[in-house]
Formats: sequence, C-alpha cells, structure tokens
Amino acid sequence: MIEYNIMRQLSGLRISKNIKKSSFIFKVILPCVLLLFIFLCSRLPGIAEAYINYCYPAIATLLSSVSGKVPFSLFDVLLIVSIIAFAGSIILTIMKKISFFRWIKTVFSLIIWLVIWFYMAWGIAYFRPAFHERFGVEPPVEDTVYFEALVCRYIDSLNKSYVADPDFDIEGIDYALEIAYQKLGKQLHIPYPCGKRRPKCSIIEGLMTRTGVSGFFGPFFNEEHLNYFQLPVSYPFCSAHEKAHQFGIASESECNLYASVICCSSEHALVRYSGYLETVWYLLNNLRKISPEKYRKAVRDIDSRIIEDYRAISSRWQKALNPTLSAVQDKVYDSYLKTNKQQSGILSYSEMTVLLIIWEKIIMNSVF
Repeated sequence: MIEYNIMRQLSGLRISKNIKKSSFIFKVILPCVLLLFIFLCSRLPGIAEAYINYCYPAIATLLSSVSGKVPFSLFDVLLIVSIIAFAGSIILTIMKKISFFRWIKTVFSLIIWLVIWFYMAWGIAYFRPAFHERFGVEPPVEDTVYFEALVCRYIDSLNKSYVADPDFDIEGIDYALEIAYQKLGKQLHIPYPCGKRRPKCSIIEGLMTRTGVSGFFGPFFNEEHLNYFQLPVSYPFCSAHEKAHQFGIASESECNLYASVICCSSEHALVRYSGYLETVWYLLNNLRKISPEKYRKAVRDIDSRIIEDYRAISSRWQKALNPTLSAVQDKVYDSYLKTNKQQSGILSYSEMTVLLIIWEKIIMNSVF
C-alpha cells in the first residue's frame, strides 16, 4: 500500500512536470520562435516570398473553408468577443476577482498571439519583394508621351464599355471575377485557387460608410468584406481589389492594378465597365498633376453619361462621409501601412498608375 501511494505521488509529479513543460513551450518558446520567424521575414523578403508562395495557400484554404461556410463575418464575431472579454476582464480586475498582475500578463499574452495569428495567417505578405522584383522587370523611366497615349486608350475603352442601368447581380459578378482570376492567375503570379472567396457584409458597415471605406480584407479568417453602400458600378472593382488581398497581395496599389486587369479583361459587362471606370479615375488624377490642360481635354473626351456616373459616386460618398472620422481613419490606416513597410502609406493608391504602366508597357509589351 505504501509503495502504491509512493508510485501515485511520483506519477503525479511526472504529470505535473509534463504539464508545466508543455505550458512553458506553448506560452514562451513557441511564441518566441514564431515572432523570430516573423521578424526574419520583415528583414529578408525572400523568406516572406517563399512563405506566401508555399505555405500561405494552405493556410488560406483552411481558414476560408471554415469562414466560407457561414454567411456572417467571423471577424465581426472575433471583434465582439474581444471587446466583451476585455471589458469584462477590466471589471473583474476592479472588483479584485483577479489580480492586476495576472490581468496584465493575460492581456499581453493574448495580444502576442493575435499579432502572431495576424502575420502567420496573412500579414507576412507585407514583407514580400516589390512588384517589379517579383515580376523580374525594371521600373519604367518617365515617358509622358506613352502615359498620355495610355490615358487616351483607356478613355476610349471606357466609352465603349459604358453600361446603362446595369443589372446588379452579385453572384454573377463574383463568378465573373473568379473566372477572370483563374484565367489570368499565372500572368498575375497568384496561387489560384488559394481557398474560397465569399463576399460578406460587416457589422461595422455604417462606420465604413462614414469613413469612406468601400471594403476590407479580414486576415484572421481570410474573409472579403464589402460595403454595400457603394454604387453597383463601383462594386466589381472593389470586390476584385479585396480578392487580390486574399491571394496574398498586401500593397494597396498592387491590388488596384490586379482589380483593373481582372475587371477590364472580363466578359461581364458591368465588371468590365467598373474596371475601366475606376482605372480611368486613377489615370486622370495623375494626368491632372502633370498637365491640367490635357486633363481638361481628356475629361471632355469622356461620354457625358459616364461623367454623370463619376458625379453620382462622388456625391453618394460625400453625403455620407464624416470628415473627422475620415481624417482619423486615414491617419490610423496610414500609420498601419507604414508600420508594415508600406512606406507610401495611403498614398500608395496613386502608385497604381506606375504599376499599370509597368504592366502595359513592359509585361504586356503594349505600344500605342
């Protein structure tokens, strides 16, 4: 009997030691290893590129296969649970149900794991080499003549693609975008299919509208969120942009390029029109900086019905926009992008024109 009790005590000690060892590995060693890997990716773009090309597709497939089965946003669920848990933990700390030291330790640990989840699930894409490096091309030298010819060509295509009173078929649009991404996957260097892409609405859509956000990608569960406040003519381009994020493209300007290439090549009338409508808007913004006179001439070449669509888009957002919230959102997102090595911040949206020139002039060898 004495030997039996001794054996039980020894067994209990071994189990206790194993539990403590496992706990130490999970709480200390594993997060340190993962954080070190993330740090190396941030310093060595080649490692980040390899991770996105070979590991990320499996992660995207796993996460999107789960989130794709539910119609609501799992990001919203995570957000709500996090807010409730954080508020509850503060109340328990004030009531002295848990010690302040334990609260700090728990919150810090959860933040660390959220950071790891974010980067391992998708965020490492921020550390990939630049677009021209991945495509093996040199950035183009400034060519005003070529750029002006490019603007004229896209305006001509925009006029031809105009759609009056488009049928806003969300499923049809999504199918058309998927077909285009599948067809152009190799050209765009994306690992199609890379999981599923199911457009969703978010509970923060009202806030998105007030800050002028038309969509966002939720990396935690690999979800595409779209703001249905936007007009039908803007929806396809926005959806194509968020899908590009899901394929492991982090740069906003690159996602705009992918959206342009995908939408403009589509056989779906509304998708194609949306692509040219948004692309010309970016081109005109850059042309206005180069030559206000040529900008005014280019605008006069646009079909008056299309000009009305531009005005309708602008008016719709301006009426809903809250200037203060929008300014705060811009500053926060700008800091977020720069923290993740997107040095141009929100200005990277304007870089889409440079990428379009690279795509047309160098990759597609277009001569006007």
